[in-house]
Amino acid sequence: MRLRLREAALLIAACAGPASRALDTDEANTSGPFGRAIAHARARVVKVHGAGYGSGVVISEDGDILTTASVLLEGRSLRVVLPDGRSLPARVSRRDERRQLALLKVEALELPHFELSSSAHLRPGDWLIAAANPFKVAAGPEPVSVSVGVLTARTNLDARRQAQDFPYRGPVLLTDVLTTAPGSAGGALVDIEGNLVGLIGKRVISKRTNTWLNYALPVEELRAFLAPQEHRSDPVAAAAVDPREWAVTDLGLRLLDFGARDRPAYVERVRAESPASRAGIKPNDLVMTVNGERAGTCAAFYAALRKVPAGERIRLVIKRGEDVRPIEIDPEPSTP
Repeated sequence: MRLRLREAALLIAACAGPASRALDTDEANTSGPFGRAIAHARARVVKVHGAGYGSGVVISEDGDILTTASVLLEGRSLRVVLPDGRSLPARVSRRDERRQLALLKVEALELPHFELSSSAHLRPGDWLIAAANPFKVAAGPEPVSVSVGVLTARTNLDARRQAQDFPYRGPVLLTDVLTTAPGSAGGALVDIEGNLVGLIGKRVISKRTNTWLNYALPVEELRAFLAPQEHRSDPVAAAAVDPREWAVTDLGLRLLDFGARDRPAYVERVRAESPASRAGIKPNDLVMTVNGERAGTCAAFYAALRKVPAGERIRLVIKRGEDVRPIEIDPEPSTP
């Protein structure tokens, strides 16, 4: 292990100076040791524009795109710019509050796309390439930016955003590639062959070192997010995934959860035609209990909700003005 890290460090020093670096358009062509992987990634990474900007990765030929769940998805006009320059309207089809992931959909066919395989082959010192749209450098058909570095470690994330603990505490890939620039979240982390091994996560600060973290969610977490039904029906897969885990924002409600750590669990917005909307939840409602468990703060709400088995109805007690009332949410879509 020590030898591999030393060899990688020497090669980086020879090729890119004392640290990983971004490559300009002329360097990031199809020649050289990274050329094929860079070309493969650039053909599958998109720019996401809404109430802000970010990146995403195409994972199906008919327009499924993975990105991070963030405020940019709340914009009135959510759109995706494909590598060929087409700008298409997009909609959010699924979210995961714990992993902070979102699945977008655009109407397109025969798109180059990543296959979601595995990151198990990676070892510290292995080459990695990040492809994303930091600082909104690319707006149209221009290629996304790429940076080359190495995997430094695998670990479980323990981080915060501003004053709040980051909800995802699962496995991540740490890299020396700079991924904390605005717009990088949702970009691709690929190996030397161009295989997708991770999705660049949202900007967070390590609670251990109080520094920005360059990390990506491994592809295994992406697969778990995309196939919850398969995990529930497959007993082998179900044993590896917490059966209580499911997306908080699939209910279609968003809490006013920025700022103070113990912020009360007030509903900020409710998505039209969502389970929460059908149940009668309204903005400014204060959630007091979830299935009988106290949930007066945002953190308590999320903790209580994750104890509810996937697919089960959720019994809330909410306070609306001076009125306290019970509300039951069916997380499954209503049958036409």
